[in-house]
Amino acid sequence: MLVDKSHSKRDIVTLFKKHGVIIDSELTKSNIINNIEKYIENVKYDDKIKNCTQLKEYLKNVSPKQRPTTQQKRDIMFKAKKIIKWGKNNYIFDGATYMNNIDPYNDIISIYMWGDLPSVRRACRLYNYSPYCENHVNPIITREVEEELNQNKIIKRQVLYSLKIKRAEKNKPFLVTFH
Repeated sequence: MLVDKSHSKRDIVTLFKKHGVIIDSELTKSNIINNIEKYIENVKYDDKIKNCTQLKEYLKNVSPKQRPTTQQKRDIMFKAKKIIKWGKNNYIFDGATYMNNIDPYNDIISIYMWGDLPSVRRACRLYNYSPYCENHVNPIITREVEEELNQNKIIKRQVLYSLKIKRAEKNKPFLVTFH
C-alpha cells in the first residue's frame, strides 16, 4: 500500500495509537509502511475514520498537518515576533516595527494559516486586540492541536474550593473547613 510521504513516522504511530494499535516507535518509517496492512487489520474505527477504506484514503492523501519548510518557518516566526513586539509596545507606529496600519495587517494575513505555531496564535490575538485591527483574524488550527489546547484548558482551570461552616463544641462555636 502507498502512503503519502507527507505523513511523518510520528503521525502514523499516533494515528494508529488513537485507534488501538500499538506500533513500536523504534521501527523506521519504511518498516512501518511495509507492515501497514497488518496494522490496518487490527484498527478499531471511530467517528472520524469509520472503515478501512477511509483509513487507506487518509494515508494515500496529503497529510492535513501544516509543515512549513525551514525558510518559511523562519519568515513566519519573524513576522509573528514583529507583531508581538508591536503589540507589547502599545501598537505604536515608530518605524522600528511598522510605519502604518496596513503593514501589520499584511503580515498577519500572510501567517494566520500557520495557527499550529503558538507564536502565530499569540500574534493573531494581539493583532485582534489592536485599535488598528481592520478585520478580525483567526488562526487556522488543525484538529489535533485544537484537541490538545482544549485538554490544556481543562487542566489549567482554577479549582474552586468549597467552604463548609459547622457548629462545633461549646468552647469552639464554629468549625470552618475547606474542601
